[in-house]
Amino acid sequence: MPPVQPPADRPHRARPGARPWAGPRTGPGSLQRSLLALVLVPLVGLVGLVGYAVDEQAERAAAAAEATDDVRSAVALDVVRAAVAQEVVPVLGQAVLGDPATAASVGLDGASLAQLPTFAGDALGAQLAAAQRTTDEAVAAAGTTGAAAQAAAAGRGVRQLRAQSADGDLSAVFGGYRGLVARLAVQVGDHLQSASAAGLDDAGTRAVADLQRVSRASSLASVEVPLYFSSLTTSGQEQVDNRAAFLSTWGGYAVAATEVTSLNSPGSAARWTGVVSTPEAVQLEALLRTAALEDGSLALPQFVALTAANSARDAALGTVVAETGEAAVTAAGGPAREARDTLRVLVAVCALLVAGTLAAALLLRRWIAAPLGRLAAQARAVSDGELLDVEESGPAEVRTVARGLAAAVDNLRRVRDQAQAVADGALDADVVHRPVHGPLGEVVHDSVRRMVGALSERERLQADLAHQASHDALTGLPNRAQALLLIEAALHRAARSGGRVGLLFVDLDHFKAVNDTHGHSAGDELLRVVAGRMAACLRGGDVVARLGGDEFVVLVEGVEGGDGPAASTADAALVDLGRRLIDAVSEPVQLSGRHAGAQVRVGASVGVAGSGGGGGGAERLLVEADAAAYRAKAAGRGVVEVFDDALRAELARRGAVERALWTALAEGGLELHYQPVVDLATRSVEGVEALLRWDRPGHGPVPPAEAVAVAERSDLVCELGRWALAEACAQLVRWDGEGGALAGIGAAVNVSGRHLGQARLVGDVTAALAASGIAPERLTVEITETVLVDEPLALEQLRALRALGVRVAIDDFGTGYTSIGQLSRLPVDVLKIDRSFVASPDAASADLVRLLISAAHSSRLGVVAEGVEQDGQLTGLLAASCDAAQGYLFARPVPAGEVADLAVVTGAPAGAARG
Repeated sequence: MPPVQPPADRPHRARPGARPWAGPRTGPGSLQRSLLALVLVPLVGLVGLVGYAVDEQAERAAAAAEATDDVRSAVALDVVRAAVAQEVVPVLGQAVLGDPATAASVGLDGASLAQLPTFAGDALGAQLAAAQRTTDEAVAAAGTTGAAAQAAAAGRGVRQLRAQSADGDLSAVFGGYRGLVARLAVQVGDHLQSASAAGLDDAGTRAVADLQRVSRASSLASVEVPLYFSSLTTSGQEQVDNRAAFLSTWGGYAVAATEVTSLNSPGSAARWTGVVSTPEAVQLEALLRTAALEDGSLALPQFVALTAANSARDAALGTVVAETGEAAVTAAGGPAREARDTLRVLVAVCALLVAGTLAAALLLRRWIAAPLGRLAAQARAVSDGELLDVEESGPAEVRTVARGLAAAVDNLRRVRDQAQAVADGALDADVVHRPVHGPLGEVVHDSVRRMVGALSERERLQADLAHQASHDALTGLPNRAQALLLIEAALHRAARSGGRVGLLFVDLDHFKAVNDTHGHSAGDELLRVVAGRMAACLRGGDVVARLGGDEFVVLVEGVEGGDGPAASTADAALVDLGRRLIDAVSEPVQLSGRHAGAQVRVGASVGVAGSGGGGGGAERLLVEADAAAYRAKAAGRGVVEVFDDALRAELARRGAVERALWTALAEGGLELHYQPVVDLATRSVEGVEALLRWDRPGHGPVPPAEAVAVAERSDLVCELGRWALAEACAQLVRWDGEGGALAGIGAAVNVSGRHLGQARLVGDVTAALAASGIAPERLTVEITETVLVDEPLALEQLRALRALGVRVAIDDFGTGYTSIGQLSRLPVDVLKIDRSFVASPDAASADLVRLLISAAHSSRLGVVAEGVEQDGQLTGLLAASCDAAQGYLFARPVPAGEVADLAVVTGAPAGAARG
């Protein structure tokens, strides 16, 4: 049935405010831009990848070009070397012609001397001129390569030697030529080595290896005759040395010539064999063999033949070196050519891919973007209230979307017609009762149901989060924050009703031993069991809460009685409850899981406090119960103590001490004393331990243990630690400025477990080091052994301190639960053995001290013995190889100004430095 049309006399009007569609939008989210981005992203990645490949090939080409230049330079320098070597023989020959005495020294007879100028003069002169021209040409040619500077230096050296040859100092001239040839040979080898290191391929490497062998053999061949002549024209030790050099070179050439025959290039090996097989080369080899094996003189024909054959062989070998070098240059340039070819291929492939991608983008635009653009415009018009006909075109997916939009438009038309019919009062019109196609009603109902469900789920989650925020995750009991709220509320109810509130502070005994023996999972199970047992001991309305760790509180409301005897009766009831809690907690616990079969047992110490005595709120009541529990632990554990007037007075006294300590910290009323730590090997002061001292106005010196115990109950101990760190570092700077024996020593500062458990400790140490400027390794942070168990963040904090360079020491070692086997895994540097072991006369304690020292040394830890007061103790520590010690035997803690006045203990007998 077609939809109901508006009456003819009332044409359809668009809804008020509808914006007529004015064409496709091309905003930031348009399809065309999205397609462009879709194309450009992989295209940019492709270009980047090709660029990387191009850059890699360019680097390869550059490396190959560099290797090629090195080979070309080596070849050019070797040509220069060969040319310089060819000058030596005619120079020596002319020296012989010009000096009859020199000619006679080589064994020429009188008749030969008379024939020398005519027989050899012109030939030697022509040979020398030709050799010099060859040298100059080789130097000029090498000047166009990367060895230009070396070639220029060689040219200057040759010119100087030519000038010196006119002076007649044959030995100096020959030495100069010989040194120049050797220097050029080294430079040739350096260039070839550089070429090999530049990244040649296998062919280039083999070609360069061939060139190295040919160059070495040619170099040795070029100096055989000059060395032989020098051995004939000198006398004494110089002649002996020259003879030895000749024989070494002759033998070296024979080995090198043999190696040339096994070149990688058969052509180069064949050319070499052809040169050394020529009559001149064979004649020269025979003459040199005779000269090497028979120490004799030369006849004039032999002299002339030797110089001529040497010149011919050197020239021929130079040709072989040049040809081998050209082959090496060609082979070395192979990777560069391959890289250039690869670059061209990469660029061509990239161009093809870019062109293909752009072409694909254009096709996508025509096939997808245009139909989708029309569809988007139609959808936009529909969203503006214009129910127009939807055109279907483009790919199948686009046509499917268009059909879906057309169906939606049809449904909207039906909804519009139904609304129009209702507005016109045509409630019985067929269009009103005709449902809209699709599960629209079901979807609406489902949406409402889901909305209600979502609201209910949100409320449930809020309740869960509120419960998690106020309850302990392990036991499900109220946590500390919730416990304080419950206590405060109970106190308010008691104040209105005139009743009393009782609070029991339950502190488990020996819980750490369970963790240490069976692990934290066993400890967690134990806490859950204990929590359930305590809850079972309570009346309805009473509450047990977990403060943290192994500490619980039990809140009891409706405690009968007020002051006087009634209060005593009420306290007796609370004490009885405390005893029942202790009995319940002390029952053995059978573990399950991976600890199945194991049985553990803990105890409890209980402190009782009641409201109505001293007033105050929840915090006050909790402090009083805690103080009573502390006294219960001090009384031997497993007992119940009631907060009374004596404890109230003690709390007041502690509060006064704490306030006075805060004032002293703020007003500079605290002081650090320093006790030296003595290196037992050298008996010298290697460092000091900083100890807190407080002279309280009106009361006198306060024992350090008392002051620290008061500070430990609040964050005051952290402030004291921050102050001690800064003051100790500043004192080290002052001692450095004074010079003397204390300059450069280190200082140890004690850090409390509460301070170690706070993340700001690392920042406090960093600030102290930065303010003083001392090296981190001069500061040692001391912690007690029990802190490693009590503070979860201890190990992480200690690792962070050691990462700064600060040293870490375990103080009072042996009094806690740390296993000796754990030492190697702990982030510490020094072990300080507790004074109780050092001072004990028991042989077992002495054995334990030796064991601790040995274990620490095995874990590469330093050892300091504390509380050394007697010579016998020192003797035992020395026998046990203890590293250092401190105690009254050496010095008592003294103010900073008196540390420098301590006796020097280096080399002093035991007890000499007694404080």
